[in-house]
Amino acid sequence: MQTETLVGLSGFGGALVGAGGALLGGWLQQRLQAKTAKAERREERRYTAGQTALDMLIRLRQATASRTEDQEGEDAWADAFVDWTVTFDAALYVVPDGDQMREQVFQIMRLIGFYEALGQTHQESNLWIDSLCKEAIEVLAAFLREEPLPRFSRFFLDQQGMVEAHRRSHTPPS
Repeated sequence: MQTETLVGLSGFGGALVGAGGALLGGWLQQRLQAKTAKAERREERRYTAGQTALDMLIRLRQATASRTEDQEGEDAWADAFVDWTVTFDAALYVVPDGDQMREQVFQIMRLIGFYEALGQTHQESNLWIDSLCKEAIEVLAAFLREEPLPRFSRFFLDQQGMVEAHRRSHTPPS
């Protein structure tokens, strides 16, 4: 083969390898950018949904603090609680990678309605609800800061024990 032909073929081969490398590099770059964009959208959704749930807990604390002892006040609080529950649940369910946080927060918030069954006074029930909200806020805040979730407080464990004791005392023997 003549030298010119060999030079031409090696130049053509180099161009093919270069073009292939450029295409592969472009494809890898696009894939990495798509992955990064997806992670950013996920993180934004995580933060936004978590922040919505956090705002809802703060609103519940405010509604509880302004709750009055009369029937009208109780009815208004009950209506607000139903609206709160729907929005709060929806916000928590869309938080990506939040299964453990969600379970812990739901475990805390399930106790809210038991103040009536335990016969607490109006002031005691307000403190009960406020304490549960604070506990849930701590869990959500740690989740949003991407820190390990806190353990249940002694106060929460005591409240949970009171509810369990109440349930056992009102369960008919088998």
